[in-house]
Amino acid sequence: MMYVMNPDGSLRHGKPHDSLWWVNYACMSKEDLTRRQLRKFRRRFRMPFEEWEKFVEVMNTHELFVTWRRGKRDCCKKLSSPIELLSLGALRYLGRKCTFDDLEEWTFISERTHERFFEKFIQYGATTLFDKYVLTPSTPDEIKSHMKEMMEAGFPGGGGSTDATNVIIINCRYGLRQIHLGHKLSKTARGYNITVNHRRRILATTSGHPSRWNDKTIVLFDDFIVGLHDGCGLDDYIFFLLERDENGDIRKVEYHGVWVLVDNGYLAWSVTIPPYKYTNHLSEIRWSQWLESMRKDVECTFGILKSRWTILDKGVQARKIENADQVWKTCCALHNMLLEIDGYDEIWEGAIPSDPDVGNSTCFAINRLNNPLQFPRPEVAPEETNIDDVMSGYDDSGTTPRIVRDLNQDFFRKRLVEHFDILFEQHKIVWPSRVRIPRSV
Repeated sequence: MMYVMNPDGSLRHGKPHDSLWWVNYACMSKEDLTRRQLRKFRRRFRMPFEEWEKFVEVMNTHELFVTWRRGKRDCCKKLSSPIELLSLGALRYLGRKCTFDDLEEWTFISERTHERFFEKFIQYGATTLFDKYVLTPSTPDEIKSHMKEMMEAGFPGGGGSTDATNVIIINCRYGLRQIHLGHKLSKTARGYNITVNHRRRILATTSGHPSRWNDKTIVLFDDFIVGLHDGCGLDDYIFFLLERDENGDIRKVEYHGVWVLVDNGYLAWSVTIPPYKYTNHLSEIRWSQWLESMRKDVECTFGILKSRWTILDKGVQARKIENADQVWKTCCALHNMLLEIDGYDEIWEGAIPSDPDVGNSTCFAINRLNNPLQFPRPEVAPEETNIDDVMSGYDDSGTTPRIVRDLNQDFFRKRLVEHFDILFEQHKIVWPSRVRIPRSV
């Protein structure tokens, strides 16, 4: 129980409306706050003040938060705790990894009430918010808007980058402890596989799985990747790759389907394309290093998620494993929501050309592209792979459309390298760049 001092010096039990959070945030409007205060609010609660006000109004009418609606009283005629303070507490808990006892000290609302509200909040985030902001493309028109940067970078048909990450689970149940101890972390954790576009928007994610499972196992539970592999969706998307015929002339070949950029820890599917691990061909070295540079977008997304929502970095303390998965999905939904708010979800219009005569000394990826042997390169395989063996059994005329999911991974990857090499020689490869826009407070 928190106390406040009356004007006459006596003490009384504090109420939520006496707390500093209520005075400084809940009863204020945007016009009452300076730009500096708005920036501090964004840093403290990870959300712009104006958007938070709209967020609270939506939650106030949602059925999950009926207990805390404004003006609602319990059976003892006691007014419910303000939903404004409870929502701030939930955002602070996700963003700063504080304790519910800290929230009680800041809001004059019991830690048990904050805990109950947080359970409803992550349930809301993992269902309503997740369904609204994490939209997995299911048609060619939907996926096309996410592929513009990949197309410019020389990867037609690239639907995004895929990778897995681990989130620490604190106080994991003893019976689940062994399977949640993986080789990457010394603590119990859950593994999540996500796919993002180059603008860092999350397109799809799995639920949590034991961290002992590797990427090859987790991807089998990724509905988006498995759908690409099984032909459940996006087979109607059409793209073209350039290749040379037997006379050395360049031709266009039609392909159907979508593929994603991955590392070498995934299954050898034609819809999951990794860089070369063993090669001594300059074109393959150049292509592999460019692919590694492009797929850093998923690594950047992990960094943004874990720095913005500290609970994902320090560890989720949940009563049930399902609650940890709800926290992950809530953070993914809020991440996409903030991308839209800040305008960073819009298509990137800037580009850095690969032509060395233009001057690209400030772009590491372009320097790496033009001078691939100056950087760490894939190891040389003890034996060369015969390209004729890889491409045997496929129509080489270029007149029949090829279905990506039906191809051999080595065959399709050779075609991607050849297409990229042709564009590189024509100086048509560019590094996608975001046009700078004013950042919202």
